[in-house]
Amino acid sequence: MRCLPLLRAGVLLALGLAACSADEAARGTAGPNPGANSGGSLARVDNPMASLPTGSNPTGVVPIMPVTMNTGGTSSPGNSTSAPVKPHDPISIDQTGANNPAGVPDADVKKLIAGGAPGALKWLYPYDGTVFPRGLLAPLLMWDGPAADVVYLRIKSQSFEYKGVLKAGADAATMLAPQLTIPQDIWVKAGQQTNGKNDPFTLELTVRAAGAVSGPIKLTFNLAQATVKGSIYYNSYASKLPGAAIGGNVLRIPAGGTVELFNSMQCNGCHSVSADGSKMLSQIDLMGGGSAYTLVSGGPANPPGAPAGPRTSYGALYPDGSKYLSTTTSTSVGHAELAQPVGAPPQSALYDTTTGQEVPNTGIPPGALMPMFSPDGTKLVFNDVAISNASGLAVMDYDVSAHKASNYRMLMTDTDGTRPGWPFMLPDSKGVVFVRTISPDFSANGAYIGAGAFAAFAGPFADLAMAPIAGPPSDLFMADVATGTVVLLAKAMGFNTPQDATSGNTYLPFPDDVAQSYFPTVAPIAAGGYFWVFFDSIRHYGNLGTQRQLWGFAIDIQANGSYTTDLSHPAFYLPGQEFGAGNHRAFAALDPCKRDGDSCTSGIDCCGGACTFPPVAAELVEPMGTCNPPPVNTCAKRDEKCATDADCCPPASNEPPNACIAGFCAFVPLN
Repeated sequence: MRCLPLLRAGVLLALGLAACSADEAARGTAGPNPGANSGGSLARVDNPMASLPTGSNPTGVVPIMPVTMNTGGTSSPGNSTSAPVKPHDPISIDQTGANNPAGVPDADVKKLIAGGAPGALKWLYPYDGTVFPRGLLAPLLMWDGPAADVVYLRIKSQSFEYKGVLKAGADAATMLAPQLTIPQDIWVKAGQQTNGKNDPFTLELTVRAAGAVSGPIKLTFNLAQATVKGSIYYNSYASKLPGAAIGGNVLRIPAGGTVELFNSMQCNGCHSVSADGSKMLSQIDLMGGGSAYTLVSGGPANPPGAPAGPRTSYGALYPDGSKYLSTTTSTSVGHAELAQPVGAPPQSALYDTTTGQEVPNTGIPPGALMPMFSPDGTKLVFNDVAISNASGLAVMDYDVSAHKASNYRMLMTDTDGTRPGWPFMLPDSKGVVFVRTISPDFSANGAYIGAGAFAAFAGPFADLAMAPIAGPPSDLFMADVATGTVVLLAKAMGFNTPQDATSGNTYLPFPDDVAQSYFPTVAPIAAGGYFWVFFDSIRHYGNLGTQRQLWGFAIDIQANGSYTTDLSHPAFYLPGQEFGAGNHRAFAALDPCKRDGDSCTSGIDCCGGACTFPPVAAELVEPMGTCNPPPVNTCAKRDEKCATDADCCPPASNEPPNACIAGFCAFVPLN
């Protein structure tokens, strides 16, 4: 994202453009692996991400701490990114008795449980069928209908049931509102009890408003058996965080922490982060200057930057941060061509991140636009200007030891007036997520940047600059690398089927929210049998109004590597972001790896790729272990470092298979 003038509808607006922005303890002694010493990819991360809005003004996050609940039943404690060895023993939590949280008399409780006609009740958030990762704050339930004083909430799956009578409203300030935050301890316990993909939860809500009972209304959702590892870096406009500069700022949601200002330099914008979380690249001025930031485990929220090479805007960092590939500026991308050194050539080029020196003779086409390396570093994907004036995507193989790209092949091309942008490979390098848009510069043209973002510019265009403006049509698609087959990520974009998309039949409660999704990125590690995509969208967040905020969704991992059908799920609001600001390009990366002796929750956290766990007595969201050198000649357990599928331990008889994905063993659900 950049702080540059934008000509829209014949008016020069001072706007920022769109985003530049352990296995089970019961099995636990199998030990680490040959992959840890044989060149497997990257290892990073800390604690679970944690944060979802609290109240009607969700502006921050709180850490999710290990939770123990003695509510009956047991389950095998273990790493939250592992599948359970056996289904959990069922538990039931009943908060409808005389001491119910709402203090409602028994006669009224019975009326709520009996329910009534749904009437005007309709779900606004979350969406039916959403898959959530563990480790987030509980969702804020929002519905269209009368403001309620008391609700009856029931959540049920194969191994979990909760029944409660609760006061409506997200907090004391929103009582009598059509909102309810699921109690956090209940949400955590549901996550501990999930059996994964084939164990959906049913959520039922009955409300009492002005003495009348309505409902229940129902939806289903899934909880993955994993947290999404690492941190989210994003570009924000109109941030109200202390120290934020006018214009662009890079913010970070650290694992298990709160949203924080990452760098407060004026117009710190278009950023990228290496998959291993060791480097961030960001433009810091309007003349093409950029900085490279070295990120370390436990490091400061606002580290000093070092001068980087030219044209860092939208640069593709190699997974270990050692090199970056600049985007060509021969075609506009967020007006990057306006912020480069005078006389600089427009061609894409590879640079050493530390020295800023160009790496010659790479074989990469000079017209590589919006490039991105795969999480394991073996592939490179980009929009090629040479394909019908930036109307197609291309893929190449990449050899990091020789700094050479080879085997160029066109992945897809558009012929209907749209163009593909912001390609991002899945961790297994078998699919590419991207947008198709009619935007001239592939961005959202500053839409919904947030009221007051550029108030300091004042002048005759100040009111227009602050006004919410819908962005150009843009939706997320996926291309299968092997065949080039392109599919709309229909469920994530608001459609139950591709046919519904063709007919315009959306499940979104506000139909105008369709085709307003931008800047997809993908978390570099598989988690819970899914890949996790993040994007920004101009859409309603329930009954809190239209915002440009960050969202995420799950994609089913395919054991055969074929991504020729829609494998997405409905989106969830990304917790931890600053509410009410214009947020863009949620760049997911692992956290810098930890040394031997440091605490860890899985081998992904550790530089050596292995985490050792003590016996665990309590049920934890994620147990804590210690990074230790991996023993040799043993197989790699889940979330431990690997180089090939053969490095990974064979699964138990009732578990899905393990595969080496982006350098770590992950389970792939049986379809």
